[in-house]
Amino acid sequence: MNTRNIKFAGALLFGILMITTVNAQPRQGGRGLGPCGAGEGPGYGRGLNQSEYPQSGRAGQFARLDLSEEQQSEITSLRTEHYKEITPLRNKMAELKARERTLLSEESVDMKAVNLTIDEQTDLMNKMRKLQTKHQVAVKSNLTDEQLMQLQQRRQFARHDGFHGKSGRRGSKSFGMGRGYRGI
Repeated sequence: MNTRNIKFAGALLFGILMITTVNAQPRQGGRGLGPCGAGEGPGYGRGLNQSEYPQSGRAGQFARLDLSEEQQSEITSLRTEHYKEITPLRNKMAELKARERTLLSEESVDMKAVNLTIDEQTDLMNKMRKLQTKHQVAVKSNLTDEQLMQLQQRRQFARHDGFHGKSGRRGSKSFGMGRGYRGI
């Protein structure tokens, strides 16, 4: 009887130890019901410690800077103005990229037309970069020195090992040819 109780207690203890060990392991991929939300595995949605800062992305960069009402309204108006300026350029860029793909998919490729399309894309990219830089400078002019320092520190963290992984892309560890390579 004593041996039987010892075996039962040992089996029970082993079972509890196994359950604890399995539950202590991080989830590996999958899209089950996880801590990030229904149907989303790790790497999707907000992290566990970010519930008090619901904004993410570019707007989230300013969420933790304690902006005054005046700063918030000024930055919002700058963003709206920038959006109105940049959207037609982005649409035009998408059209040019589609045109380039069409030209390259033809049986006899007209290199003169392809080069002209590439030149138009380059000019458009220059305009977009100048508008983006102008917008960044305008937004920075509305921030205090302390806010600028906090923003700079967050951006440096995001560029290094922190947010995007060591390869500079979110979660990517590959060293392949990149998105645009099609093996031509």
